[in-house]
Parts: sequence; C-alpha cells; structure tokens
Amino acid sequence: MAPTLNVGLIGLGYIGKVHATAYRNIPLCFSRPAALARLSAVLRSRLDTEATFMDEAAIEVRTTDPEAFYAQPLDLVDICTPNALHHDQALAALERELPVYCEKPLALNLEQARTMAEAAQQAGVLTHVAFVLRYLPAIRQAKVLLENGAIGEVLNFRGHMFHSGYLDPQRPMSWRLRSAESGGGVFADLGAHLLDLTRYLLGDIRRVRAETRTHIQERPSPHGGIEQVDVDDWAFCEIELATGAIGHIEVTRMAAGASEETAFEIYGRKGSILFHIRQPYSIRHFNLKSGRWSEGPLSNADPEGERPLTAIWPSPKMSQGLMSDLHLASAYDFLQCILEGKPSSLDFQAGLAVQEVLEAGYRSAAARGVPIELPL
Repeated sequence: MAPTLNVGLIGLGYIGKVHATAYRNIPLCFSRPAALARLSAVLRSRLDTEATFMDEAAIEVRTTDPEAFYAQPLDLVDICTPNALHHDQALAALERELPVYCEKPLALNLEQARTMAEAAQQAGVLTHVAFVLRYLPAIRQAKVLLENGAIGEVLNFRGHMFHSGYLDPQRPMSWRLRSAESGGGVFADLGAHLLDLTRYLLGDIRRVRAETRTHIQERPSPHGGIEQVDVDDWAFCEIELATGAIGHIEVTRMAAGASEETAFEIYGRKGSILFHIRQPYSIRHFNLKSGRWSEGPLSNADPEGERPLTAIWPSPKMSQGLMSDLHLASAYDFLQCILEGKPSSLDFQAGLAVQEVLEAGYRSAAARGVPIELPL
C-alpha cells in the first residue's frame, strides 16, 4: 500500500476544488501509485458553500479557525486562496515545519515573496509553486531539445496566453480585479506562467520593458454600485535574457473567442521549436540542416533532474482533461518529493524569481515602458 499524506487545504474556490480533485484522482490514474493523499482538513472563510463537494471528497474537518485546522495531523498544507493571503498562510505553515504547496503567483508583491522564500529556506521545509505548464509533455520535449542543443544558440522567442473571460463589462468585480488583493492583473495571473516557462526553458532574465492597459475601468460591485478596476486587462513584456537573446510575452483576458490560447515559440541558429496548447503532447521542431519539420513525442523527454513524466502524468486512457492532468502531475510530483525528502525544482525560490520579474514589469509599465534591470 502506498504511503498516504494528510493534506490540509486552505481555500476551496475554483482552484481549490481543482487541487482537491487532483489528489483524489491519483489512485484512479495510477494502478500502483507511489503516494496517496487524504484531504484531512479544509480551512475556509465560510462554510455555507461547497458542502456537497466536501461531502463527496470525504473532508471531515471543515473550519474557519486556523488553530482547529492546524490541530489536525497534517503532512502538507496546500494554499489556494487569493494572492494577498499567501504570505501569512504560508508563514503559519512554515512555522509548524509543514511542507507548503502554493498557487501562483507566490505572493502579493516582491517583498512578501522574499520573506516567504527566506522563511522556507531557514526552516528547511519543502515548498512547491503551481507553475503547472512545466508538466506539459510538449514543454518537457522542448526542454530536452534545448538541453541537447537541437536549435543551437537561441536568438529570439515569443509567447502568448489569451483568455476571453473578462470581456463582458457586466462581469462583477472580484479579488482578481483589485490590486490590494491580487497584486496585479493579467500580467500577474497569466503572465506568471509564461515568465516561469521562459526561465525554465531559456534561463535567467536580466532586463524587461513592459506596457499594460485596463480596457474596462469600472465593473458592477457584488454588493451594489460600481467599483473602479485598478489592475491590467492586457500586458506586453519585452524580455532580454542573460544570454543576450531577446523575446516577448503578451497576455490578456480580453481576447474574443480565446477560451484557452497559449503558445511559445523559440528560434535559434540551427532551427526552431514551436509549442501550442492545442498540441499538448508534442512540439514542432524545425531542423535548419535538413530543412524539415518534425512533430511527435521524443523517445526520451525527461530533462535532467526532473521526475520522469511517465511517473506523474496520466496515460491517455486515464486522462481527466488537460487542466486536471496538469494539476494532478504537479501535486503528485510534490507528494513524492515530500516522501523522498527531495527539494522541488518549483520551490519558493522559483516562485520568488518569477515575482521579481513581475515586479520589474509593473515598474516598467508604471514608468511608461522604461527598461528595468534585474536583479532588483
């Protein structure tokens, strides 16, 4: 029987339910799982919603009291709350020497992210951040090709992530549209994923120049009346890598017809690598020498130091859909890291690195596109 870790979940909104479902799907997707998770407790701001979900997930302890939550025998705390809450909630878990899995971005701002990363390091506690796109089979393939020098020196790159969910001006205000609760708009929400992919695939970032726009500046308040929106609906960030390569990312939640439009392209002296979310299992690779495109899974698509994807990614027959598979792979990877006492490559230091680029991007946008050097 696989060892079972007791998970304490903080927050049970949309992403909290996604995380909870990921843990529950592990024995469904793997006949001989290396680790299992029990949803032992949930800490929420209210208990009058999601009762059916909590019943079905067999969550026995449901509380609004942090002391009652931490009185449970927890092996892991999973934070799925608004960004402004991550800092205090993570520190509370770290003080109790509990491993922490945190949604992205890591914190409300750079200062908080630094405090969290330093606290985890000083406590010697394992941490993990939900930059789940790293687990895509296609992204793993791109990483292996880059490590093997398949496209030579990288010259330029570009990525975009377009969603459409905020086009309706009557969509009510929420924490994601308030800077005090989110720390930023679409650049922090979606851009964080692409910034992590940039660092994962291509290395450190040394300079950014960004622009942002808020297309809908007022929205209905859930409590009546109108509220001002003070975060970005669209962002563009030009990036210079430590290698000298230049690229950019563009993100928006205002792209009509784009329920999920994500792509990343890398161009080098010997070829190119193209990824699109519509093809999550394979990338397209152009070899300049042969003058040919190739597409399909690689025989060895596990980057150095990473857990083999076959050990954490559901087989096609057992897939629960791309979103669920991504979060399952991320959570399952961290469970195994905990059992092995092995640091995650997506620890709070990785989250801090992305937070620093977000901070630099917002500083640049506030100064009308002035380039900002890293580190800050």
